[in-house]
Amino acid sequence: MRALVLLLLLAAPALGADDDIRKAVTFYASFDDEVKGDVGGGQLTFDTRVTNPKEKGKFTIEKGFSDKAFKIAKNKGISGGALDAVDILPNNSRIFVPVKGNLAFKPDGWSGSVSMWCKSDPDKLLKTGFCDPVQITQKGANNGALWFDFNDAKPRDLRHGAFPVIPEGKKGIGESDPNAPMVRVPKVGWKADDWHHVVLTWTNLDTGKENAVTSLYIDGKLIGQVKDRAIAMGWDIDKANVYTAINYIGLLDEMALFDRALTADEVAALHKKPDLLTGLKKPAKKPLPPLPVKISVAKGDGPLVPDFPFNADTAAKYQRAYATWLGVPVECANDLGMEFVLIPPGTFVMGTPEDEPGHKGAEYAEGPRHTVTLTKPFYLGKHEVTVGQFRAFVEAAKYETDGEKTGGGHAHDEKAVWKHRPGTSWRKPGYAGPFELRTDQPVVHVSWSDATTFCKWLGARDRAFAHTYGLPTEAQWEWACRAGTATRYWWGDDADKTGTVANVCDATLKKTHKDWPRTAMPMDDGHAFVAPVGSYRGNAFGLHDMIGNVWEFCSTRFGPYTKDAATDPGDIDPKRGYAVRGGGWSNEAKDVRSGGRNADPPHFCHSNLGFRVVVVLK
Repeated sequence: MRALVLLLLLAAPALGADDDIRKAVTFYASFDDEVKGDVGGGQLTFDTRVTNPKEKGKFTIEKGFSDKAFKIAKNKGISGGALDAVDILPNNSRIFVPVKGNLAFKPDGWSGSVSMWCKSDPDKLLKTGFCDPVQITQKGANNGALWFDFNDAKPRDLRHGAFPVIPEGKKGIGESDPNAPMVRVPKVGWKADDWHHVVLTWTNLDTGKENAVTSLYIDGKLIGQVKDRAIAMGWDIDKANVYTAINYIGLLDEMALFDRALTADEVAALHKKPDLLTGLKKPAKKPLPPLPVKISVAKGDGPLVPDFPFNADTAAKYQRAYATWLGVPVECANDLGMEFVLIPPGTFVMGTPEDEPGHKGAEYAEGPRHTVTLTKPFYLGKHEVTVGQFRAFVEAAKYETDGEKTGGGHAHDEKAVWKHRPGTSWRKPGYAGPFELRTDQPVVHVSWSDATTFCKWLGARDRAFAHTYGLPTEAQWEWACRAGTATRYWWGDDADKTGTVANVCDATLKKTHKDWPRTAMPMDDGHAFVAPVGSYRGNAFGLHDMIGNVWEFCSTRFGPYTKDAATDPGDIDPKRGYAVRGGGWSNEAKDVRSGGRNADPPHFCHSNLGFRVVVVLK
C-alpha cells in the first residue's frame, strides 16, 4: 500500500505546476473575443506584411488585418472562441505580432516554446502548396526560423523546422536535404472535425555550441527532435515577427509563447487542459493618483527649460523633472476617471511658416510665427472628453445641450456636404454610415458653451479642490501638442501613413463613403469616423489624439497673430468665435497640423468637434 501511495505521489504533478506554466507565458491569445493577444510584453495587435508581387523579397507593413480573411468564431474554439482563418491573403502576405517583448529572445543564448490548437483538414481545406500555422523568423522560413507547416505532398505531411541563420555569402541547407534540421510526420491525416494540439520547444539557441535542441509535440506526445546542432536565429529583434496562419484555412486557438522550453509533463498538461491558460489577462492598469488638491510651489526657479525646439526624450525628461520639483505626479486622474498629464511651462514659436505644406492664408491666420512664453504649469486631459464622461454630466445636471435646444447640429453626408442636420446631437452624431456610439469615443456635437458648463460642473463637484477646470488657451494647446517640436506634426514633417498616430480621412472612410471627395491617406485604420480615445500613439508629453479624431475647442477667441512676443496670451479678437484645434476624422492630413487652426461660434456644434479639459493650477 505504501508503495502504491509513493508511486501515485511521484506520478502526480507538483503543486503549483499549472501556475508555473502560466508564469512562463510571454504572449497569449485566447481568440475568445478579438483577433489580438490578451497578454504580452510587446505589441498585442496583429498587423499585415503585404508582399510586393512585382519585386521579390519586397514588402510593406500595414496596420491591422483583413476581416474578410480572419474572424472570431464565437464559442467554437477548444476553449471559448477561436481564430477562424476563412481565406488566404494574396501573394503570400501574412499577419503577425512582433517578437520584441513577446518572446524571450537573447542573442547569446535562449530557450522558449510555442503552443497552439489547430482544427483543419490539410488535404481538403488548404489552397496553397505550403501552409504554416506558425512561423517565427526575421528573414525567412529557411534562414533563422522556427516553424511547423503542412507541405505540398499529397496527402500532406506535417513538418517542424529549426533552420539557422545563413551567414552572408553562404548557401543554406534545403528542406529536401536529409540532413535538414527538420522533423517530419508523413501523411498527417488530420480531419476537419478534430482539434489537435501542437507544441514546439527549444533550448540553447544562439549559443554558438552544438547543443541546441528543438522538439515537436502533437497531442501531448513527443514526435521528434532536432538536436546536437548549433542553431542560431541571429535576429535583429526589431525586425523579427511571429507569423500566424500563413495560407491556413481552419480554426486556431489558445496560442501562447513561453520564456523557456516546456517539459514533457507541462506539454501533456496543456493538452489535457485546453483551458489551462484561460483567464490570463493583461494586468489591470495601475490606478493613477488623484489630482492634487493643492500645490505648494517649491522655492527657486525650477528645472531648466529646454531651448525650443527639443526632441521627445528631452520633453519627457523635462516633464518628469518639473513634476518632481513640484512634488506632483506626471499623470493623475479625477474621480470621474478623466486622466490628466502635467504640462510644464516654457517658451516656443507659435504658428506656421508660409512655406509649410498646408499652411492657410489670412482667413485662418496661422502666421506670422511669434515667440510665446507660458509661465505656469497645467494639467491637460490625456484624452478628449468621452461620451461616457459627458453623459455623467448630463444626467447629474439634467443638462440640455445647445444642439438639442436648436434641433440639431451640422454633419457631413456621404459626399462631405456640410450642413445642418435636424435631430443630430451628442447622442446621435449623424454620421452617414454604419456607426455604433460607444462610451469611450470622444463626445461631439457639443458647443463651446456646453464644454465650459461641463468644466464648471467638474469644479463644483469638489469644493476642496483649489484649482480650476476649463478649456486650454490656444497657446497652451499648441505648446502641449508640439511637445517641443517645430515640425508640421508632433511626430515630424511627413503626414502619417501608418494609421498609428492620428485618426484622419483615410481608406476606411473611403470604403464607407466611396464618393467622399477629399484626398484620403492610404492606411486603413478601421475607423471611418471617431475612434475610441487613446487608440493612437501619444506624443512626447503623453497626450493622445491632439491631432486627428475630433477638433477641440479652446477657451480663447480667434484672431490674427502679430509678430510681437507674447506671455500667457488670451483672447485675440473679442468679436470672433473661439479657436478650435487639432482637426478630425473627416479632414485631410494637410489640415490637421500642430499649428493649424480654425474658429467656431460659442453655441455652434457639429459631428467633428469636441474638447479636452485643462486644470489651471493655483
